[in-house]
Amino acid sequence: MSPLARLNHFFWRYKYLFIPGLLFTMISAAFQITVPMVVRQAVDSIPRFVRLFSLYDGTAAQAELYGFFFVALLLFAGGIIGLSATSGLFMFLMRQTVVVASRHIEYDLRNILYDHLQQLSATFYHEYSTGDVITRATDDIEKVRRYIGPAIMYVTRSLVMVLVAMAAMFYISPTLTLYALLPMPLLAISVFFMAQMVHHRSEKLQEQYSTLTSRVQEALSGIRVLKAYTREEAEAEAFEEESEHYKWRNLDLALVESAWRPSFLLLVGISTIIVVWMGGRLVAEGVITIGNIAEYIIYINMMTWPVASLGFVITMIQRASASVIRLQKIMDTEPDIDDGPDTLPGIQSIEGHITFEDVWYQYAGEDEPALRGVSFDLPADQTLAIVGRTGSGKSTLVRMIPRLLDPDQGRVLIDGHDATTVPLETLRQHIGYVPQDVFLFSDTVANNIAFGDLEAEREAVRAAADEADLLENVEDFPDGFDTYVGERGITLSGGQKQRTSIARALIRDPGILIFDDALSAVDTATERNILRSLRERQGSHTLVIVSHRLSAVQDADLILVMEHGEIVQRGTHGDLVDEDGLYADLYEKQLLQEEIQAL
Repeated sequence: MSPLARLNHFFWRYKYLFIPGLLFTMISAAFQITVPMVVRQAVDSIPRFVRLFSLYDGTAAQAELYGFFFVALLLFAGGIIGLSATSGLFMFLMRQTVVVASRHIEYDLRNILYDHLQQLSATFYHEYSTGDVITRATDDIEKVRRYIGPAIMYVTRSLVMVLVAMAAMFYISPTLTLYALLPMPLLAISVFFMAQMVHHRSEKLQEQYSTLTSRVQEALSGIRVLKAYTREEAEAEAFEEESEHYKWRNLDLALVESAWRPSFLLLVGISTIIVVWMGGRLVAEGVITIGNIAEYIIYINMMTWPVASLGFVITMIQRASASVIRLQKIMDTEPDIDDGPDTLPGIQSIEGHITFEDVWYQYAGEDEPALRGVSFDLPADQTLAIVGRTGSGKSTLVRMIPRLLDPDQGRVLIDGHDATTVPLETLRQHIGYVPQDVFLFSDTVANNIAFGDLEAEREAVRAAADEADLLENVEDFPDGFDTYVGERGITLSGGQKQRTSIARALIRDPGILIFDDALSAVDTATERNILRSLRERQGSHTLVIVSHRLSAVQDADLILVMEHGEIVQRGTHGDLVDEDGLYADLYEKQLLQEEIQAL
């Protein structure tokens, strides 16, 4: 099946626009195709008037003939203008239906793609760069729209024009028509080869455009790092190199397209010469009239744009075909994590009881598992702390709870239910997750906090900011909660961004609250204030804290100590300090660091 066939259901969806549009196309072409007939009658009338003038030469009737001839020419001219104007009117109506339909489909495609992108799992975004996805969601969809709108419109109009013109030409003289169409096989061959070359080059061009977009996106996102390491010149050179590749691929495609038009005009010119030469002979033989030759030449020139536009249309179709393939690669990607046949739609709330049963997980491309047989049970409304060295599997473990990852082996249970049977929307609606990498939107402080609960009132936003020990900072901002934080929160400090992210999670009042090393950028005093607010919530949610600071986990009901993806110790702070193990070593080192800092 052709890639473009996957768009057919859109034509049916907007048939109320496409059907009238195609009808207007045919009517417009029909009016335009009658113009040469009027010209033929006008040209053939001239010899008849000349003969009449010669018959009445020197008489008073000749003056009347001049007047009649002048009126006849005005009528012919008026008929040509009227037919052309009517054709133009229906062409306008054609654009107002077909092109409008293409805009509707473009709108639908963008929404469908965006909705699908939000359903895809994190593994998809490891494979596709942000710039590549943006290119597909913008430039590729625009190329598909051009096929749906202008290309369909031009193809329909061209077919009607060519078929009607050829029918009229055969009616006038089959012999002359066959001679006129002699260059057409060469035209068909050139169209075929052009289509092949355009498709291949369009795919390569779009791939390079994605690479170029990714380069720009990464450079702008990491502009502070570039400046800090004075890498502006090196990055500019790298961008120039990618731009050079894009330029030459564009020029390669333009070369193919530019070669089409002169080739086409040459073939049309040959056809016109044949018409004049062969038509002159037929006029001499009395088979056709001079007006027929004029009509023929107009028909050939009238077919010039439809046939010339064939190259333009082929370019649009081949580019659209390449873009549809790129879009379908995304649309055909199924999310790794989604609701399945075992999902229990009746589960609408979560209390917060978390159980891991012999959970194993290994990232694609890694040699060693990130988690090895992890098992624990955490009753609802209790606090779990997870500590360990970098790379021990702490973040991987907590990502299992909101199903950002699913185990390779074992089970994660939420309130006694396998997490895969809990509706994904329900699960994540009842979890407040603060990741290591804080992401803020280019919006106000208030809207970034309210992202956790879009219906939250300003008082709820203030309360969440207060719990995250952010309120005092926000009140010092020039515009308070209405202060814009810039892209990715660039105007805020690391601690302020982290606390904004914490407030975003707190405003949801979730059944499960996960802090994945979410206090690393705040000072110890701020950490104590946040932890005090969380303790005041004790009994209203299950709290999971990942932290390198043992001061943040001392009050936890259960502490898991991880090493190489395994739980090597578990218990309360007091129990683990008394044990001779990794936790005690980490605790002694942090005490020593605090003493050195105090000195």
